Amino acid sequence: MITKVGLFTFMQENKLGDFYWAYADILRGIGINESMYDQRIMAFMAIKLLVDNDIVKFNFDYKNKSNPFGLKNDIVKYLGTNTKETFLNIIKNIASLGNSSFEQDKKLNPNNESTKILHYINHKNTFSLEHYIEELPNHYLEMVLDIYVEKAHFKEYPKEKYKDLYETTISRMKKLTGDLTGQHFTQKSIIHLMCENVLEDLLNSNSKILAVYDPTCGTGSMLMESAYYFDEKINYTQKGNKKKNPKTIKVYGQEMHGQTWLLCKIFLEICEIPNEIAYGNTLTNPAFDKINGDDSFDFIIANPPFGVDWKHDYNEIIKNIELGDESNFLTVSKDPVTPKKSDGQYLFMLHILKLLEISKKHKKHAKASVISSTGLITSGKETSSEGIIRKKIFEDGWVDSLIEQPKSMFTNTDISTLIWFFDNKQIKKNKTYLLKTDNSYINKHFKNKKLKVLFSNSENKKDKQKNAYSKENIDTIVSLMKNKIEFPLFGKTINFVEKYAINFESEMNYEIDISSIDLINKFDISDSYQALSLSLLFEVEVSDKYKEFKSNINKLSSYIDGTYTDDFYDKYKNIYLDILKMITSNKKNINISFQNHILKQKKNECTEINHIFEAIKDINSKVSIKLDMR
Repeated sequence: MITKVGLFTFMQENKLGDFYWAYADILRGIGINESMYDQRIMAFMAIKLLVDNDIVKFNFDYKNKSNPFGLKNDIVKYLGTNTKETFLNIIKNIASLGNSSFEQDKKLNPNNESTKILHYINHKNTFSLEHYIEELPNHYLEMVLDIYVEKAHFKEYPKEKYKDLYETTISRMKKLTGDLTGQHFTQKSIIHLMCENVLEDLLNSNSKILAVYDPTCGTGSMLMESAYYFDEKINYTQKGNKKKNPKTIKVYGQEMHGQTWLLCKIFLEICEIPNEIAYGNTLTNPAFDKINGDDSFDFIIANPPFGVDWKHDYNEIIKNIELGDESNFLTVSKDPVTPKKSDGQYLFMLHILKLLEISKKHKKHAKASVISSTGLITSGKETSSEGIIRKKIFEDGWVDSLIEQPKSMFTNTDISTLIWFFDNKQIKKNKTYLLKTDNSYINKHFKNKKLKVLFSNSENKKDKQKNAYSKENIDTIVSLMKNKIEFPLFGKTINFVEKYAINFESEMNYEIDISSIDLINKFDISDSYQALSLSLLFEVEVSDKYKEFKSNINKLSSYIDGTYTDDFYDKYKNIYLDILKMITSNKKNINISFQNHILKQKKNECTEINHIFEAIKDINSKVSIKLDMR
């Protein structure tokens, strides 16, 4: 069973973060550049995670005279002249100080050196721990150990939150250095949406082991959240009772950065999630082509890096693509075709599609959910490499659905993104269901308000992440995709024949003919407005009429500049919600119903505006002033 710990009551969460800044102050004091803080802070955090979860035999308590570093009599093997020397000796021998079998096939580990993951805690490919310790004077090292003993308590920390520790560390250090760029960490609600789309297939799978793969896994946040989500939804009843014969959720991943690879292994080990995480470059040396014998993967989830240059690997990748059916990438054409060298997103996608193709050859149904930038559906001409790749993917029926997400879904970027939902059944050639979630048609009616129906305000807003998906949002979106509901406001199946790019704005262009509504009875009000204004200089008795006139003019101005409709926000929201209920209930004539609702609302607005004009005309007729300006 995948273990989750209850609520974290040992200490307040904001106090847990104190160790970041406390260690940063020490690093600043010894002249370490701010851009290098994060790797040191994470290195000690990694060891403390192992200590507090009893994966290693020692601890940080150097002050305990009777049991220094928790090693009791064994301390004599590592004892130095001071705390620094002793701790250095412990770290140099950390591979032999493990409490459990924290191992995996060494071919998955850096340089194939060892099966023991602890071997890589102090390693050139991960953390240079010896160097981090050496640079600290003895009393400074003792201060660092004290910081992690007093401020970094992980024994009672909820295991499902471990995946957030890396993001928190990185985001805090990025803010410190002023660098707000970097990885786009994927929030929980996006992962849940990506998983929910495949949940029914996994529930009906005959496999006892469900294999989930992320080719760009980082510290494993998507893998961990996927494992938790599937375990809860597949292995437990709605009442929370464990089902008989539960399925094992095993995760696989690959990561090229040694520090994040190691943290991923540690997090998954602590959370007791069965895993195999390979170190290395997925594009040049993918570790997994099939697992569970010939079964391959059940589900692939990924958020590949945006705009990462891959030109240094060009020759190696081209050679692999030239292998055709034996390549690690889906074959696009007889001649090798690669995306532009400044962005490798399509390469990861072609690798994922190759794995889905392998599953299909072994008669296994498999799906993938992949995040990308919106540029992947618009960049390049028809004859460009991007255009050719895109056309191949869509024409062959790999893309079951494509979602354009709203902005502000990630902590360090507010750009709009896509989620590609791939299916190796390839049922509908050339056809893909598009879903737009930002409600742009409705929101263009408002000036200062934004209607959110297919997405919501984030409950845990962080930096640029302001939006999220609620459970209701996810259920509605999955229902739309599953039933391929046609509604021009946000859902549409397109035929990719004679297309090489997709523009969501043009595909979802939606207008309602309001010509049947009585035109507003407009007239020239400038003369009467001037007359009423000037009359205040001469006639006190017309001031009340002027105020009434000005109030109506302000209402009219708000209608013209768009703010007037903000008063009808709730009316439009209710229209939208009613339509969504009809959609999820598979009601008919939804589009006609929506148009009728909108027309009715527009008529009400026009009626109110006409009343304003009539009121102005009435005032104008009652206050007739002629001024002799000669």
